Amino acid sequence: MKEIKAIICTMLAMFMLLLTGCSDEQASHSSTSSTDTKQAVQVEGSSDQEEDRSPSKANREDVVGEAATVERVVDGDTLKVKMLNGKRDRVRLLLVDTPETKHPKLGVQPFGPEASAYTKKRLEGQEITLEFDVQERDQYGRLLAYVWIDNELYNEELLAKGLARVAVFPPNTKYVDEFKKIQEQARKSEKGIWSIENYAQEKGYNTDAVKNQSSSKQKDTQSAKSCEGKIKGNQNSKIYHVPTGAHYNQTMNNVIWFCTEKDAQEAGYKKAKN
Repeated sequence: MKEIKAIICTMLAMFMLLLTGCSDEQASHSSTSSTDTKQAVQVEGSSDQEEDRSPSKANREDVVGEAATVERVVDGDTLKVKMLNGKRDRVRLLLVDTPETKHPKLGVQPFGPEASAYTKKRLEGQEITLEFDVQERDQYGRLLAYVWIDNELYNEELLAKGLARVAVFPPNTKYVDEFKKIQEQARKSEKGIWSIENYAQEKGYNTDAVKNQSSSKQKDTQSAKSCEGKIKGNQNSKIYHVPTGAHYNQTMNNVIWFCTEKDAQEAGYKKAKN
């Protein structure tokens, strides 16, 4: 009888071991299946993220914007673009103003054609990224944006080349401090619009300054011709020579003529010692 009980106990123990093994195998299979499912979800999610990623060449880690293709350049600071979703829109560059080329009243302003031609050369047909500020559109319905191309901010490029001035219209002022610094460098170097005295101003472009400068240059030319043979100035050294001077008849580069010594002195020239 004891032997029979021992056999029965042994069989029960073996049966319990079998049950435990099956349960572990199911749990392991379930865990593996769950892990595989999670991995599949992660891969699918990654694929979706890649599809959502903008293919723009102008992507920057610190810039959030929309990719678009420039279909046509209207003028130096206005574009017609096609968005990734196929929608077409008109874009006005933020914080910059280039001289007019098609204004019904102002007509074509100095450096307007140059700014327009440069923007056309740089942007037309190119893929860009549009970065928006606080206010997305102006009163004309145009998108207001900073334009990025090849990881460069194109608005800044126009300022650096002297083809635009800073134009501030709150609340869109994100880069205003940086833009003003770049504008100041262009102004000091007398690039583009800054080569004409008093032309580029805070509220726009003063075309009268262009007329005044042209008139002044014309008068200077006429005056120089009428004064030829009188007071001889050297534009390099800022020294002037009188007809009786020892070096008056020497050949000089960059000669400027004055009618009187007073004229030469008022222009900042000093009389030669001999």
